Amino acid sequence: MEPKYRNKFERECGEALAGLATYEPRKIDYVVHKKYLPDFMGMNTKTGFDILVEAKGYFRVGDTQKYKAIRDSLLTQQELVFLLYSPTKKIRKGAKMNMGEWCEKEGLRWFTLEDISNAFTS
Repeated sequence: MEPKYRNKFERECGEALAGLATYEPRKIDYVVHKKYLPDFMGMNTKTGFDILVEAKGYFRVGDTQKYKAIRDSLLTQQELVFLLYSPTKKIRKGAKMNMGEWCEKEGLRWFTLEDISNAFTS
């Protein structure tokens, strides 16, 4: 069966590499090494975990990918949580999902100024 190439050049490459290489055989994980400086950091009194608090009024372009990478790089005893200025604000112009929904979808707890202390006790 002929692979479905993404563009004409990839098709030409596939023809040149016929029998030598397979087109898009599998996904390979990769890591971008950067440094993250959380806005605030404290300890959860119940779990003993480090709580890394990111205070967000809005997401810039690339932020959602960045925070997923940070979440995936944390140690077992660390947790990234969001302190959201407006949880119902859309993650970007024209998006259907808001900031609170994005956090929930990604398995990240979020709080507002009124309940942020719960991040350190529950």
